[in-house]
Formats: sequence, structure tokens, C-alpha cells
Amino acid sequence: FRTALSLMRLLRSGIRKIKVLDYDTYTNHPEFPDVDLSLMKMMDGAPPINEVLSPRKLGRLILRILKTQLALDTVLDGVNNASSQEEAYKACFTKPRIGWFGILPNPQNFLPPPYAVDNWEKDSEFARQFFCGTNPLMIEVAKDPEKQLSKNIVNHFGKNKLQELTDKNQLLFVSYDDLADLKVNPHQMFPLPMNDESGPDGGPAPQVHPKFFYAPIVAFTYDYDKDELDVLGIQLERTDDARVYTKNTCGENEWLVVKCQVIAADSNMHQWVNHLGKTHFTMEPHIIASYNTLRQARHPLYTFLRQTSRDTLVLNWAARGSLVKYDANAFGDYQSPVGVGQVMQLINKMWSRYSFFESTGLPNELASRGFTEDVQIPAYLYREDGMKLWNAIGGFATDFVDEVFDSDEAVASDEVVQEWAKETTDPDKGDVKGFPTSFEDKETVAKVLQTIMWMTSGLHAAVNFPQYEEYGYVPHKPLHLCADFSTMPEDDAEIREWMFENMFPHINTDDDWLRESANTLVTDEHAAIDSLAMVRLLTTPSRNCLDNLSDRFEKIGTEAYDKFLKNLNVISEEIEARNDEAEKANKAPYNYLNPSNVPSSIDI
Repeated sequence: FRTALSLMRLLRSGIRKIKVLDYDTYTNHPEFPDVDLSLMKMMDGAPPINEVLSPRKLGRLILRILKTQLALDTVLDGVNNASSQEEAYKACFTKPRIGWFGILPNPQNFLPPPYAVDNWEKDSEFARQFFCGTNPLMIEVAKDPEKQLSKNIVNHFGKNKLQELTDKNQLLFVSYDDLADLKVNPHQMFPLPMNDESGPDGGPAPQVHPKFFYAPIVAFTYDYDKDELDVLGIQLERTDDARVYTKNTCGENEWLVVKCQVIAADSNMHQWVNHLGKTHFTMEPHIIASYNTLRQARHPLYTFLRQTSRDTLVLNWAARGSLVKYDANAFGDYQSPVGVGQVMQLINKMWSRYSFFESTGLPNELASRGFTEDVQIPAYLYREDGMKLWNAIGGFATDFVDEVFDSDEAVASDEVVQEWAKETTDPDKGDVKGFPTSFEDKETVAKVLQTIMWMTSGLHAAVNFPQYEEYGYVPHKPLHLCADFSTMPEDDAEIREWMFENMFPHINTDDDWLRESANTLVTDEHAAIDSLAMVRLLTTPSRNCLDNLSDRFEKIGTEAYDKFLKNLNVISEEIEARNDEAEKANKAPYNYLNPSNVPSSIDI
């Protein structure tokens, strides 16, 4: 809600009429003034008026907010009066059915219980997230376990066993190396530690729930007969004597805590790097460059690219004024254990390794993580559905380019297209590494269009729209954790209560000072409720999905889009048929890359 209100205030104050957009760089964060963050480019100032959300779009977002608030008003009494913190988390959702014996559908079921509420403790659900959850971009196929995994894991399981699994493409892993490089752990909300007179009676501010994080390494095994991923072992710490946890060497509750620590680490790499960084912020220089060149010249290629840029500039601008703002009350400071200053370091590091075709093109990105064509893992539905969508977009881009250009020579001689390439790659402008510095043929233009549309449609849909199902029930995927292993009870029977009372983000508090200070300074007083409301807003369905763009291609690209639409319908039918079978088997469906659910742009 704070983000939505900030967005509306920003819209009132900053929109402008402008023909050419200027570039700017990210400044250093005041908490880390010596860490350079200037690699990635962004828009200078506020977006132009033609890039502002339409009244209809604003109305839909406000309606989503009001429905969520209505639902929260309905459930918060149950949350605050729950018999335990564990029951309070379960009380956050509206009932799907009401009346005697639940015979009537609830017309105000605006916060339906996610699938995770009843499944979050299962190892199968923990593993499934890495294939079909919000962050399917971390898991890798092991090729050289002695180099890719830690010595601790290799020694624990034995290099011969791991190599045998590797030879059969059965050993997979996730390693959160970038988190290990961060210096401040635990972190609390900036700039609270410097605010010496904000506490009770004008004294020092208390430490408001410092947030801890690990940089885990997780090994998985894949069973081709069952078509399932399973957890082999987890290492949380990066020390020579770090323990390797397994389900057989842990108590039941200790093992649950270990998995939660992994998921909290994954949440940060997902939200800040693979979501905000690799889609929203990565797309921004592309939008500016095409706006300044193709749009100004009314080039027919902009008909295609306009569908990939709708609403993104204003959303990114709003995010910099709320989610990752360099000031108090930033969502990224009170919800993230790394803090905005280190969030921006993670994004900056991602961009330092970025190359357009290699990092964003789906087949190349998958291959970089070991998912080459010879490795067939049907349960990896992000890959299965993603490649179908990638190929369909590629066909559409090729057909569209064929309608625009008669020959390769026409591409090479098009001054506007060459200016587009020049601005996108100019170090003082877009500075997108790996993007063509010039265009010589139709194939390269089509490949660029395909890669951009994949980023704004399939990639963003995959990392954005599962958020309510994944993050909605906070114990399943917390954005942060408030305790590490140093305070965990030794008795496994006592761990579960400790976990809900001390480790998970807080639902409520009895601290009067915190409640009073919340009017001026955001705390994590209702961090769990805030994250629930945020992910509900961020999963607002789009009205501009890939299969709903016919009116955008009435003047050019009509035949290309009609052919594309037929291919999309086939993909939708295949995905829906598979999901029907999954639901019959009481398994979680994966519908996020169904073309009817995939927006053409990053519009939320």
C-alpha cells in the first residue's frame, strides 16, 4: 500500500512532456559511499507523460488494493487473536467458501489460501520451487562437483558418489555465492543505526529486529524414474568446518529451519537480482534507446517493441522511490536482510557480468547453468514451457522482420536502425554489453526482437506471477529471517515454537514504541502482512497478454501476429492439459508461462 501511494504521489509530482529521454547512472548508496554502483544505466528524472499508467490501469491497481485491504480487515482480528504465531500466519487468508458446511463460494475471497499453506514443510515442495517457483534461474546441472561444490559437501558424500551422479546428469545444485561477498550481516533498516535520538524518551533507537542471512550451497539429486528433484544436502556457512545438513542427520524441526534459511537466501536473489535486476532494470536502457530512435522516427520496428515497453519506465521510477530508495522507510531495507545498499551491489555485480544474448537469450542462459540440449529433465517446467514460448516468439519476430524489410541490404542501409544499435551500445548512453553495435541482416534484428520480448514476457512472468503462491504464506518463502542458528534451542521439540516466535518475519508486536514510531518510521511491526499485501498487488493480472494484442498489429505485422497467435493457442492447450493432470494428482499446477497469462511487457 505504501508503494502504491508513493506511486500516485510521484505521478502527480513528476510527469513531464518530453521527446528525448536522457540517461543517468545509479549513485552510490550512503551506507556504502565507497562502493561504485554506476555501471547500469537508468532514465534521468521522471518518465514522460505518454509513459504514465493509463487511468484504466490505475483504476485496476487501486481496486486490487481496496479488495486486499477489505480482505485484511476481515482477517486481521483472527491474526491478532490467534493462539500462537503459527496459527496467526494461517489466519491471514480469506475462506474460499462460506455458509453452512461451506456450500457457498465466498464473494470476498480476495486473499485465497496459497497451495503452500498445506505443503510448505515437504521436501518435495522445497525442491519443486527451484524448478517451478518464483526463482527457477538459480539451479544448475553439476559438471565438475569438486570445483562447483564445496569441499565440505564433497567430503561428506564422497567424490566418487557425486561423480557417479554427475555422469548421469542426476546431480544438481544451487550456490548463493554473491551473498557470501556481502559485508554487513546481520543488517537492520537504514538509517536507523545512525538515528541516535529516535528511541524512547529521546534516547538511542533500539536494534529493530536485525535480519540475518546465509549464503548456502544446496545439492540435489534428480530421479528420472519418478521425475522428481530431491534434496541431498545443505551447507549454510562458508567456513572450512561448516556442517553439511541432511534430513537423516537433523531433527525434524532443525531440518525445517535449515530449509527456511535457504529459502530466505533464495528470496533475496530472486526479488532483487533475478526479478528487479534482470528484468525491470535490465530492460530500461533498451526502452530509452528505442524511444529516442525508433519511436521518434516512427519506424515500423517500434510497433513490435512498443508492446515490450508498456508501463515499465514508470514502474521502475516508482520502485526507485519506494522499494530501493536511498532513504528511510525503503521496502528493501525493512524487508530485506541485506538492505538497499547491498541490494544495489548485487544488481551491480549482475550487470558487470551481463551480455545481452548470453544472459537474456533463454537457450544460452539455460546452457550456462548446464541445461544443454542433451540434458532432458521434464520436471523443469520453466524450461519446458519457456522453450516453447521462446521458439514461438522467435517465429513471430522473424515473420515480423520479413514484413518490414525486403532484404539484408535494406537492414544495413536503414539509418534509424543503425542509430538504435549505436545508442543501445554507446558507453555514454545505453551501454548494453553484447548488443549488436550495428545491424547487417534481418536474422540479427529478429534475434534481438526475440530476446527482448522473451525478457519482458516469459522471463518476467516466470519470476513475477508465482509470487502470491510462493510468498503469500510467509513461512513458505520469507523475505527475511530475524534469527540465525546461534539462538536456536538444542532440543528439537522446542525449535518449532522458537522458529515461529523468533525467526520468521513478525506479524504483530506488543512494543508500544514501535507502534507509535510506525507513523514516521517503518519497522517490521507487520512485515508479514506488508509482504502479503505487496505480492498480492504485484500479481495483478495484465490486460496486455501475448494472446491479446491483435489490435496492436492492425497496420503492420498482421499476418505475423495471426500466425503467432495460432502457435500460442497450441501452447496454452498443452499447458492446460498438463495442469489438469497435475491437479488430479494433487500436485501444484504451473500456469505462469501459459501465453494467456503472460504480459507482453513488464507492466506490474
